[in-house]
Amino acid sequence: MVEPTPTSNKPGWWELESVGPATLAQVMAEVEQQVARGEVARFQPLATGFDPLDDVLNGGLRRGDLMIVGGPYGVGKTIFALQIARNVVHNDERSSAIYVCYEHDRAHLMSRLLCLESAEENSKGEVLTLRRLAELALGTPNGVGLISRLRRMPRYAAIVDMMTSYSNRLALVKASGDTSTLDQIRQWVQEMAAVGPQRLLLVVDYLQKIPVDMATLQPETEVTTFLTQGLKELAMSMGIQVIAIAASDRPGLKAKRMRLADLRGSSALQYEADVGLVLNNKHDIVSREHMIYNPSQAETMRSWVVMSVEKNRAGRNALDMEYLLDAAHFRMATTGGFVRERLVDEKVILE
Repeated sequence: MVEPTPTSNKPGWWELESVGPATLAQVMAEVEQQVARGEVARFQPLATGFDPLDDVLNGGLRRGDLMIVGGPYGVGKTIFALQIARNVVHNDERSSAIYVCYEHDRAHLMSRLLCLESAEENSKGEVLTLRRLAELALGTPNGVGLISRLRRMPRYAAIVDMMTSYSNRLALVKASGDTSTLDQIRQWVQEMAAVGPQRLLLVVDYLQKIPVDMATLQPETEVTTFLTQGLKELAMSMGIQVIAIAASDRPGLKAKRMRLADLRGSSALQYEADVGLVLNNKHDIVSREHMIYNPSQAETMRSWVVMSVEKNRAGRNALDMEYLLDAAHFRMATTGGFVRERLVDEKVILE
């Protein structure tokens, strides 16, 4: 795991509030003293870097928040979650993030970030793709590493410098479906929090991959409940923000438009989550009349992701936003808008 650079002189900052009761007067006095000492991190939400999502969330995620992200296969859930982790450390030097991934290894996640940063930096120039990275790696002379070669190339040097600027505050974890339990995740988070900045985001990709003791938890709903409650408790006890990608159940995979209720163990996810987002491809869920009367526009919808806010304890919900997806470079446009077309629950099928 990447060793973060120590930046906090107060190890254990995440355990400042003890468990147990306190009178309102005591809470008021404690908060008064904290603010007077300049300890105001708890009052500042952690922005995701996506607009208008952050506005809908009233600034972003708060300490102790659990965000659940669902959607059909291939819609861009990992792209979205990894990009949030990148946005957090890119936009705020006081923040760190740990991305626990059960689907990809660390080198692949790093390659995704290189492609993302390349598209952000060189929108009009030669942009990195996985194929281009492979070509550069295979063509690198002996004794020269891939990062060194990229740094020597003027069009890519700024990309490497940008990633280096936050590299010690973003930990990429290759997790195991056999051994990387909730306790192991908690240990990784504690290690990161102990030496990192006083704002920390945990991303789990994805929730149902976390191994549990099947001898005590048999039904899948019990497993999901146990894991969701565990992640929420981790967020609350350490005062961090947690994002977890959740898989769909089998009926949900066949749904015309996926909803939060279509995710595996949906009742626990809906109850425990502070924010529930579901991603769908726009082309699949736009009402029929838009497809019939404007076929060319309908085709462009395939490149857009509809992000539906189905639960939001910090503000408005039942909102649908749209973001342009750049899948080749593992990114979504950070500025989107609200969906103007009418969406339906049934998948649009042209007859």
